[in-house]
Order: sequence, then C-alpha cells, then structure tokens
Amino acid sequence: MEKYEIISFSKNNKSIIAMVILLILGMVLGSLSVHEINLDILHKIDFLFLNNFKEIIDKPGLDVFISSLSNLFFIILLLEFSALSFWGSGLIPLIIFFRGFSIGLTTGYLYLIYGLKGIAFYILIMLPGMFIALLSIILFSAEAFKFSVKFAKTLFPHANNQNLFSCFLFHLKNSKFSLALLPISAIVDTCFVAMFSRFFEF
Repeated sequence: MEKYEIISFSKNNKSIIAMVILLILGMVLGSLSVHEINLDILHKIDFLFLNNFKEIIDKPGLDVFISSLSNLFFIILLLEFSALSFWGSGLIPLIIFFRGFSIGLTTGYLYLIYGLKGIAFYILIMLPGMFIALLSIILFSAEAFKFSVKFAKTLFPHANNQNLFSCFLFHLKNSKFSLALLPISAIVDTCFVAMFSRFFEF
C-alpha cells in the first residue's frame, strides 16, 4: 500500500519534486564550488550571500525580522513575476537552482573560512528559519510553475480557451499556505538570532 501511495504522491506532485531536486542540486554544486574560488574573492563577495551574517548578529530584533521577511518577499515576487511571463516555466526552475546554489555556497564559505564555528552558526542561527523559508519557496514555486505553463499555452496557436483569470485565482488560493509561512520564517530567524548571536563573533 505504501508503494502505491508514494507513486500517487509522485504523480500528483511532480512540480514540487522537481523543485526540490533542483534546490538540492544547486546546494550540492554551490558547496562544491566554494573550493574552486579564491579565498580573497570570497572575502570580497560575502555581501552576495543569503545574509550578511557579520551584520545579523548586531542587528536589533525588528531589523532582523524586516530584513528576513523582505528578502523572502523579494524571491516570492520574482517567482510570481516569472509566472506571469511566457518564459516563466524556464525562469522559475533557474531561480530555485540559484537559490540552492547560494545556500550551498554560503554553507561552504562558512565552513571554509570559520570551520566548526561557521557550521555552528549555520545550524543554530541560519538553518531553522531557512528550513521554513525553503518550504514556502518550494511550495510557491511549484504553484507558480504550473500557472506559468498554463499562461504560456494561451499564447500558442490553437490554444484551448480556458479562463486564465480563474486559473490565476486558483493559483493564489493554492499559494496561501506558502505565503503564510513567510512571516513565520522571519519570526523564527529573529528568535534564533536573539538566542544564539551572543555566542558568535566574526
């Protein structure tokens, strides 16, 4: 019975599975790529990573919350605007891949530069909120991808005359849970920074 449940889940959630695979692939390649980058360059480009962790530990709680939420909201907007374009079905997987790549690069950077201290920072401060954020992004990107495919099909000759507006409303309805996770992720980020940031100094 479990075998058939797994098969059924795979068939009904192909887009989610695809996004998870792309995210993991990006994380693996990102973590491996850090060894190929000159350390001096890594020091200069750390502002490109997920968060500037040197500043996070000194920020007030409200600033951490706003920064975390705004970063996530930017990604969601990027995914949504991609879904509303002809190229969305190609752009959305790329966004997820590069999100994973940046996470892998950040993880590799923390370990390479700071060793176990960097890994402890990643696990105690970055990982809890990031896990919820990635769940939100994966679920939203899967819905955005499905809508982008429907949107692109309407631009082809002999397209079926489905009501795109009703599809868009259905997409928004299915995205409510993933959007609700955004402030939760930001709150978790804020709490873990408040609890553990005093143990780190970079």
